[in-house]
Amino acid sequence: MKNKIGQYGLNTFYSIISIVTFYYMCCLVLPLIHVNNDYLKKNKGTAIYITNIAGKSNIIVPLKNKITNWEEHFSLIKFDSIQPNQKWLCLGFDEEDAYLENDSSFLSYLFLLPQYCGFGQSIIHVNYLNDSAINKRKSLKIFLGTEQYLKLCNFIIESFETNQSDSLKPIVKLAHFKNEVIFEAKQEFSFIYTSNTWTNSALKSFGYKTGIWTALEIGIRE
Repeated sequence: MKNKIGQYGLNTFYSIISIVTFYYMCCLVLPLIHVNNDYLKKNKGTAIYITNIAGKSNIIVPLKNKITNWEEHFSLIKFDSIQPNQKWLCLGFDEEDAYLENDSSFLSYLFLLPQYCGFGQSIIHVNYLNDSAINKRKSLKIFLGTEQYLKLCNFIIESFETNQSDSLKPIVKLAHFKNEVIFEAKQEFSFIYTSNTWTNSALKSFGYKTGIWTALEIGIRE
C-alpha cells in the first residue's frame, strides 16, 4: 500500500514538473512565432507606448486628441492629485490580489495559485502620467493611424466590465498611486491570459507584428 502511495506521489510530482516545463517552453517559443508579419511601422500619427513594470506590460495612450478623449470614460472626479501636465493615461490588466500585493517571490505565487488558475478578480488599473514619468528609452513607441488607434481604443473599452447602465465598475481599494483607479475587467486572469497576454491582444487588435501568444513580456517589444 505504501509503495502504491509513494508511486502515485512520484507520478504526480513528475506530472507537475512536465506541465510547468511545457508551460515555460510555450512562454519562450510561441512569442517567437509572429502574427501580422505584413505590418508596416509608421513614423507619424498618434503615439502610444508599451512599457514594462516588474515584468508586466502596460499601455500608455494620450489622454485626449482629435480621435479620443479618455476623460469621457474616466471621470477626473474619481482620481486624486490630477495635475494639468498629466496628459497620458497608463492602463494595465492584472489580477486584483496579485497587483495589490506586488510581490514576485516564489512564495507569493504559491499563495496566489488559485488566482492564477482563474479564480481571482481580474482588473484593469488606470492612472494618469506626466511626460517625465514615461521611461521612453525603455518603452516601445508606436505611431498609429486614425483607424488603428480607434481599434486599439475599442479593444481597451471592451476589456472593462460594465453594469446595466454601461458604466465602468471601479473597485474601492487602495491602489499603488494616488491618481489611480482600479476597475473590474471582463476577461478572466490566469496563467493562460496574463497582463502581457492582454497587452499582446491589444497590439493584435490594430494589426501590429507581435508574438502569437505571450504570457511573459517576451515577444511584445521588439
